[in-house]
Amino acid sequence: MKKLIRIVSVITLTSGLLNAGCAQQSTQKERDEMDRRKLSQQVDDEVMVGRQIAARLLGHFGAYESSPQALAYVNLVGQVIASQSGRPELQFRFGILNVDAINAYACPGGFIFVTKGLLKTVKSEAELAAALAHEVAHVNEKHMYNEIAPEKEMTSSETLVRLMSRGKSDIGGNLATMVDGGMKMLLEKGLGPEREQAGDRAGVLYAAAAGYDPLALRDLVKRMEGEAHTPNIGKTHPPFGERIAQLDKFIADNGFSKSTKAGSAVLNKRFNEALRSGKL
Repeated sequence: MKKLIRIVSVITLTSGLLNAGCAQQSTQKERDEMDRRKLSQQVDDEVMVGRQIAARLLGHFGAYESSPQALAYVNLVGQVIASQSGRPELQFRFGILNVDAINAYACPGGFIFVTKGLLKTVKSEAELAAALAHEVAHVNEKHMYNEIAPEKEMTSSETLVRLMSRGKSDIGGNLATMVDGGMKMLLEKGLGPEREQAGDRAGVLYAAAAGYDPLALRDLVKRMEGEAHTPNIGKTHPPFGERIAQLDKFIADNGFSKSTKAGSAVLNKRFNEALRSGKL
């Protein structure tokens, strides 16, 4: 009898442990699914805001549409750089703005623009890649989005309700304010010296990882320092001399040297065909 009681007790204990284990496993799966859906909605929000800012930016400057070849080329180089960003959940898009001022802009969610003036200024594919890498870095680090996003801490129950309602965005009435804030940062306020220098550093790393000359961004910034069509950059970025000094230090600290690949015949040929064929 005692033996039977012990057997029943063991079976009951084992069953309880198994049930507890299954419950814990189920709870972990639910948490993982909640995290996945939360991340998915955050990305959707970021892309939605970025798309609206990109539309406003295009409306402000106008799109450069005279050279489909140049647009295809910018996207080709941009996608190579974007593959190094570490954000595969984003579909990066690149466009050209019809303005002679030398500049580039990054909107949340992967919408990136270069100006016609910048394309006339770059001297190689490596320099174009470096400029795009700087902007990709802003997107990757959410430099603008984190600044304009509404500060709202949700409780776990609020998060659950939101996710169970098929992940509806809580941006809602904040969208217009966020878009206005994004445009102000792009055209007037800037992202701030720390974020711009972080963009420079990450830009060097992304370009180098893609096989481009790691010194190309430094060369481009140095050339821009002497150009007349850079008033907006002076308003929204750190002084050129400061950027160059920081880039020199970063390049030296990381042991980068000029890449021979940057001058390869293939890269030079497609650069010249796309941007130096007289259509810009």
